[in-house]
Amino acid sequence: MNNIDNINSINNVGNINPQNNINSNGNVNTVNPTNSINGQGQPVFRQTAPSIPEYNNTVPAYVPYIHSPLAEEPAVLDFREKMAKKLGGASLLYAAFSTFCLYDNLSGITMPFFGIATLIYIVYCLRQFDVPIKKTSWFYGSMIMGLTISNFLTGNQGIIFFNNVGVICLLFIILLHNVYDDSKWTFSKTALSACESFSFSIMEISDFKKDMQVMKERSTLKPIANNKQTAVRNVMIGLLISVPVVGILLALLSAADLVFSSILTKYFSFDINFGDIFGVAITFTFIFFAAYCTLRFFSKKSLNEEVTVNRNYEPLIAITVLSLVSVIYLLFSVIQIVYLFWGGVKLPENYTYAAYAREGFFQLLAVSIINFLMVLFVNNHFKESRVLKILMTIISLCTYIMIASSFMRMILYIDAYLLTTLRILVLWGLAVLALLFIAVIISIYKHDFPLFKYSIVVVGILYLMISFAHTDRIIADYNLTHMDDKTVVESTRRNTVTDYNYLKTLSTDAAPVIAKYNDLWANSYFKHCERYYNNRSMRQFNLSAYTAKMLSEYR
Repeated sequence: MNNIDNINSINNVGNINPQNNINSNGNVNTVNPTNSINGQGQPVFRQTAPSIPEYNNTVPAYVPYIHSPLAEEPAVLDFREKMAKKLGGASLLYAAFSTFCLYDNLSGITMPFFGIATLIYIVYCLRQFDVPIKKTSWFYGSMIMGLTISNFLTGNQGIIFFNNVGVICLLFIILLHNVYDDSKWTFSKTALSACESFSFSIMEISDFKKDMQVMKERSTLKPIANNKQTAVRNVMIGLLISVPVVGILLALLSAADLVFSSILTKYFSFDINFGDIFGVAITFTFIFFAAYCTLRFFSKKSLNEEVTVNRNYEPLIAITVLSLVSVIYLLFSVIQIVYLFWGGVKLPENYTYAAYAREGFFQLLAVSIINFLMVLFVNNHFKESRVLKILMTIISLCTYIMIASSFMRMILYIDAYLLTTLRILVLWGLAVLALLFIAVIISIYKHDFPLFKYSIVVVGILYLMISFAHTDRIIADYNLTHMDDKTVVESTRRNTVTDYNYLKTLSTDAAPVIAKYNDLWANSYFKHCERYYNNRSMRQFNLSAYTAKMLSEYR
């Protein structure tokens, strides 16, 4: 049979049911759906699926792979909706109030109110997670209030900065303490968990999107309860939209017409500019997402709560290392006792008090940190050993000799060169180290000692003391009292212009002392302070700045 006959045979069966083919005799033959029978009774194979690429010489269009995420359980969706409504609403209110308190104002009278709002926000959110508030949390909360009150009372920018850092650290400590069972946590476990919480909270922006999406989807399915709820919701939406719109329009109209601007300024006290609008928007957005994401992270309780103690290392390794370290420390301690404490504090030739005190402190600080970490590591990773405990005790006691040596050097330095903020912080740091090493020695013999909580209490209380002490006032009082005392060393630089120049840079905390002097340097000091107490609104009222302003007016 030629090719034409084959083509005709295929055409004859082209419209036949694919399951049944009919031969030339009219009989129905049941064959494979992909086969046909020609006039000679021979099967002819054909393509029956037009989706196959070879059919009609066509190439199918590319069909992309579509990922279908697994549907979440109803309980998970319910919790997401709850977080979007409860946590989202609370975060909006908290961000709005915090923006009012904090924008361009980290030392005003609104700071204590910000502290109160923060504690209320945390308690409310923890209750939404069904987390009870532990008793220790009130101590941490009181420390937060102390730091915010200190911001309102002081004009020292360094103290204000560290106060705000302390508030952030305490917030994470409060959340960790309440959400997790940290009764058996070690120092390193608690510190690492705080760092993880701070880092992983940023990633909760994905959960924020999912929470809002679930609330949006479910809100379209639920009928509105009544017209009042609808009206309130619409009014709130309108107010939120109107705030930026009104602000932008007022700013543009004020810039376009001087008379309109003067009327607004005179009767409404508006001072609108794009910089403030942008700053407020950025501050509000940052606080909202930071608060929501942080609390959303703790709602998942995703950190590992268990503490794994792997004290499997052989103590002989640590004994070898610590034996050499102990010999060095003992030699150093003997030299300090013989030449520093009993030797009349004689410095080497061409060695100044400044270099002696400054180098001694920073080197001691490095050694103390090494000792602190060393003891923690050995306690957590090496097996029990009496010799090892004795060596760690020796190292800790030698650290006290170093602390005493550094303290003595700094006292000599202050006696010769007067007080500065850094020198007060040096003495404060030495006091903190001395108290911390008491806990270190206890933890050597009692592994379950709450070292981290002890450290927070000690550092917190001592910091609050220096935060409320108004160190700049102490500096001014001490330096002005001892400025003319020339009885200590020949190398003193007292009563020089450098000392008075330093006094002129102090914060408004020093105003009650400096106001007693009418010299040119005192006038320069109050001129320097004008930028801190002039043009302050009621929201930015600061007691230290107000005191300096009153003293400058009645001098």
